[in-house]
Amino acid sequence: MTLLTLRQVFGANVVETSTTITIFKSDLLGLTPATSNTADSIFAAIINTAHEVFEGNLTDENALNVIDENSITITYDNHLYYSNTWVLFWGYLLPSNSHRLNTVFIFSEIEPYED
Repeated sequence: MTLLTLRQVFGANVVETSTTITIFKSDLLGLTPATSNTADSIFAAIINTAHEVFEGNLTDENALNVIDENSITITYDNHLYYSNTWVLFWGYLLPSNSHRLNTVFIFSEIEPYED
């Protein structure tokens, strides 16, 4: 099994030094780069970008879903290849009195258990 690379999780332009990691907002899925981006919107975009590596729909060069002969979208799921990290789409939440739809992910690190 090959470990995830920084580029896979944080985007093509990520830069790492011995003391820092620089992530470009433009590489994060679902985030419109702005000086007013909040910490939670950046964190959500990082999780969304990481989730793309784990599971999703296959798309063509025009970002359209690839479908099979029965018009069913072809998907991929790489969770089995990563034994210590798990990013799972959980669902959508629509808080009462809100016009926002929240996408919910479960992100965890799994540690081996030994007696």
